[in-house]
Order: sequence, then C-alpha cells, then structure tokens
Amino acid sequence: MLASVDPMEALPLLRIEHQAVRELIDELTDAEMTRPDTIRYGLYSDQKLSFKDLLAHLICYEAYALEAIDAWHRGEKHWISDAMASPRESRRVHYAGIADRAACSLVEVVAEWEATQAALENFFVEVSCDTWRTLAPYPTNEATDLGGMLEAILVAPPRPMYRHLPVHIPDVDHYIQQLRR
Repeated sequence: MLASVDPMEALPLLRIEHQAVRELIDELTDAEMTRPDTIRYGLYSDQKLSFKDLLAHLICYEAYALEAIDAWHRGEKHWISDAMASPRESRRVHYAGIADRAACSLVEVVAEWEATQAALENFFVEVSCDTWRTLAPYPTNEATDLGGMLEAILVAPPRPMYRHLPVHIPDVDHYIQQLRR
C-alpha cells in the first residue's frame, strides 16, 4: 500500500486525534475513566470497555506503529502489518491491546498514552517525504512505502484518516452526558 498523504498532511490529523483524547483525559474524573461498559461504538459488539480500556486500545496501534517503524529501519517486516490484513488477527490485536494493559493503573495507562503519542508525533515531525515514500525494504505483494505501511496500521477502515477516537466515541459531548447521568 502506498501512502495516500504526506507526513505534513498526516501530522495535523494525528494531532487532532491526540488533542481530542487529551481533552477527554482532562475532562473526565478517574471514576468516569474506569467505569466499565461506557464505550458503545466500535467494530465489536461484545466489548464492554471503559475509557481506560479505550486508551489501552488506542495505545496498542500507535505502539505497534512505532515498533513497525523500527523494524522497517532494520529492513524487517513487523508482524502487525500482516495482522492488520486479517480480520481474525485484527480482532485479536484489538482485544490483546486492552488485555495487555488491564492490570495497569489508570495513571500508568495515561502515562503510556502520553509517551506513545509524543513519540509518534515526533516521528511524523522528523520524517522526510523521501523517507516516507521509500519502498519497503522487504518483499511485498503490492508496492508498499513507509507511509502506506503506517496507514495500514493507524488508518484501517472504518477509521477516518489518522483518527481512531471517533470510531468509538463519535460524539464526545453525548458521551460525557451519558457518563454523567
């Protein structure tokens, strides 16, 4: 897959995503963030997520993207690239990201989100368009550049470009109202 946008186009979208999540972190109380079964939207109807769980879910894709960038620079294909192409594996990734952080405190999850989003934004700031458009250093079935590999991880449908939160919380004001009823 080839990137559909350059990094300077992707970065503002990613920042909108991160700002929206940050605003929720700042707005919600600890009790609201850890209350189970408050996330009503997403691909899987059996999920019973709290906002803390959603943060864990959001973290996993960005953390895997960072790992995939490191693997790319070593000339290797990260396993997440193949996992995102398989509905079964994609579902496993979805739930594993949450399960992997279930024992973490809210403070730990927020701290990991902060570190992960900062590292990803920093990469987008520093990457050149030439590097972004560099073809995969490993065999692929279709032409894949670095930006396209990242889009496959971070922008998998039905997500809008570099936005993941709206898939799970399409209306932030409504979400907050429901929490505070």
